[in-house]
Amino acid sequence: MTSQGSSSQSTPQTTSDDTISRAITIEGDVTMLERMKKQADIRGFTIMCDERAPMGDGTAPPPLAYFASSILF
Repeated sequence: MTSQGSSSQSTPQTTSDDTISRAITIEGDVTMLERMKKQADIRGFTIMCDERAPMGDGTAPPPLAYFASSILF
C-alpha cells in the first residue's frame, strides 16, 4: 500500500489586518512492508520504521521515536 501527500511549501495567508497564518504541506510516499515495517520517501530521504515484537520485528525505530526526536530537535 502506498500513500502520497503534497509538496513542501509555506504559504502566508492573511485572515485579518492583524493576523497572519501559514499553511505547510510535505510530500511523501509511504510503503507498507511486512508486518509493521514501513518505508517513507520524503524530500530525497528514505526513512524506515518498525515496531518491537510481537507486532513487528524491531528492525528500525518505532514511529513514536521519530516523533519524540522531532520535538527534541
